[in-house]
Amino acid sequence: MGFPAPYAQGATQLYRRITDAMVEWLRHEIISGRVRPGQWLRQEDLAARFETSTMPVREALRALQAEGLVTVYPHRGAVVTALTADEILEVYEIRATLEAMAAELGVPGLDSSQLEELSRCVDVMEQAEIDVVALIDANRRFHSIIYEASGRKRLCDLIVTLRNSTQHYLHTFVTLLGRMPDANAEHRQILGACRARDGKLASEVLRRHHAQVGHDLSEYVRKYG
Repeated sequence: MGFPAPYAQGATQLYRRITDAMVEWLRHEIISGRVRPGQWLRQEDLAARFETSTMPVREALRALQAEGLVTVYPHRGAVVTALTADEILEVYEIRATLEAMAAELGVPGLDSSQLEELSRCVDVMEQAEIDVVALIDANRRFHSIIYEASGRKRLCDLIVTLRNSTQHYLHTFVTLLGRMPDANAEHRQILGACRARDGKLASEVLRRHHAQVGHDLSEYVRKYG
């Protein structure tokens, strides 16, 4: 017969909140590098952590699979998606094209408050002693501000999906090196282009930036796995 409507609605809202919280927490754990590529995610462990059944766990894992962060194997479970060096290089090649487009469209529309925020992001990234998660978060925020100014939601959503699919590798890479190679100078160049409202220059620097990071990251994975 089921629950009366008010109770059913409340149960559905609680289920959704648990699922959303689990997606957000797992995404952060993966992107921050706390859960590594190739690591299995046991539904029973996750359900126990959130004090819930395995149903919202399965839904959360499916949502993360749609983002490319998790691979779900029927009757076997889920694992944090592991990419080959060639796959990482391909992702960055695609990102270079899409993000260059978003930058060219977005830079002319940046306002003064957005430029100030971009400057703060660059300052954070340039600090010598910094938590890697904070560095990567500032990097994500820097790029997002520029792209969102384009007003192209589907383009921005696709960029986020591609970024998330390799972000857990980037964390390990930056941790090893202590920084992103040559990224500080490139971010300063992009910031200068933004201040000049020069979308074409920002686009060109971004394309080179992603090509270099993609190459370095894929070589790291090729060497260390």
